[in-house]
Amino acid sequence: MRGRKSQHSLTMTHALVMAMQIHVLGGFLGSGKTTLLMRIANTYIRAGKKVAVLVNEMGDIGVDGATLASEGYNTTELPDGCVCCSLSAELQIAIRNIRRDLEPEIMLIEPTGLAIPTKILEAIEQIPGFGDYDADIIGVVDPVRFRLFVTKKGKFMTEQLLGSSIIMMNKIDVAPAEEIEFTEAWVEEHVSNVPVRKVSALTGDGIEGALKEVCL
Repeated sequence: MRGRKSQHSLTMTHALVMAMQIHVLGGFLGSGKTTLLMRIANTYIRAGKKVAVLVNEMGDIGVDGATLASEGYNTTELPDGCVCCSLSAELQIAIRNIRRDLEPEIMLIEPTGLAIPTKILEAIEQIPGFGDYDADIIGVVDPVRFRLFVTKKGKFMTEQLLGSSIIMMNKIDVAPAEEIEFTEAWVEEHVSNVPVRKVSALTGDGIEGALKEVCL
């Protein structure tokens, strides 16, 4: 399923900038987004794609931009904060600079676990003269703790997953079957018409197949 197309691409009359695919990984704290992001990046790199990564500081799970950079990723790190609100301007500058300096084919954006991904797409759409791109949201859920999360934060979880082109249910290698079933049923009821694909960021199972549905 394709993400939205930039309106800017419809008005450009000069030489087109290379089309770029942007994936925003949205998911609650501790859902495994960073490990999944690295798996996704590696999948694209193996397919011959040039990948850039934009992350918030991620002290809550012990992985930050410096760690990603040490693993060989083209990484830009925003200061601590939520990129869909207080850091919107910094986000726009960072994305524009990444495109200008690195010219990636794929950009992966991992906000904090409290961000609303649709607001990030809105911020990208407002970057002047950004050029041609496709953007989508990859929702990430953790069935191991999902029941607890939605019991306390159901409205927020719904808002965070709305707009997703696909939802990757992470940690299927360790999640109990009944929790996987509960998570699938909840998503189907609250975030309708979005495919849910079972993956494991730890083992890599299911990730390449899920990516083929959005870009690869």
